[in-house]
Amino acid sequence: MVHTKNQSCVVGISNRGGRAIDTLLGADALVNGSEPLYRQVRAALQQMVEGSDYEPGDRIPSERELADRLGVSRVTVRRAIEDLTRLGLLERRSTSGTYVRNPSFLRDVGGPAQGLSQRLRAAGEPSSRLISFQTTSASRKIAQRLGLSLGAPVVLSRRLRLVNGQPVSLESSYLPQMRVPGLAAADLLEGSLYQILRERYGIAIGPSDDILNLSWAAPDEAELLGLPADSPVLLLRSTVADAAGQPIEYLVSVNHPERVAFHVVGDPRQ
Repeated sequence: MVHTKNQSCVVGISNRGGRAIDTLLGADALVNGSEPLYRQVRAALQQMVEGSDYEPGDRIPSERELADRLGVSRVTVRRAIEDLTRLGLLERRSTSGTYVRNPSFLRDVGGPAQGLSQRLRAAGEPSSRLISFQTTSASRKIAQRLGLSLGAPVVLSRRLRLVNGQPVSLESSYLPQMRVPGLAAADLLEGSLYQILRERYGIAIGPSDDILNLSWAAPDEAELLGLPADSPVLLLRSTVADAAGQPIEYLVSVNHPERVAFHVVGDPRQ
């Protein structure tokens, strides 16, 4: 899990640096006798992929080569690769091998909050489907996040975000109703929420407090994102403040693991 508050690190697929592959893979890579072998292989491969020698789009060694280096069967290697493919770290190309996956787009978290529309536009042709829009009562958790009393009215919208027709994120947004009087479902069919907040309500968006972790898709989430049942997803929960530091939005974002990567901006040492 990554928790950021105007801080940063990278949650993505790989970075560039130094150690050769042979220092990562070998008989000494599998040392935990109590852990199932394929999980040890998966951990070794994940370390390799996320290490310094691979970038998105790079081809990894073949199953046979990996099996020889690790001293395990190809079946074990194949199972580990399938797991990493489901997690969105790798992708198989039928005629040419297995590659480090290149996500559809990169999301910033941990700095000033940004509307997703701008990011999606930079990655391709963005579109959005409004799944639901309603006024509801704040639960204890939502009330705490937004600084409201229990049961206070909040506007809840749920939107599926797409790039080039492919679903990438399912977003549930909670707003204090008293801050957005008159906000209607039609406003969100085409427009940017943060643009509406700025232009109609005079609300300038400030920093966000973000929690990012791996989760599992609920059945309806998996269906909307085009994922198999019980697939892993990247779950982002953000409390977004206005320029004065008052909470204006609580966002729950369920992200497709093969199409989204996260970059947390700032300095994690601060």
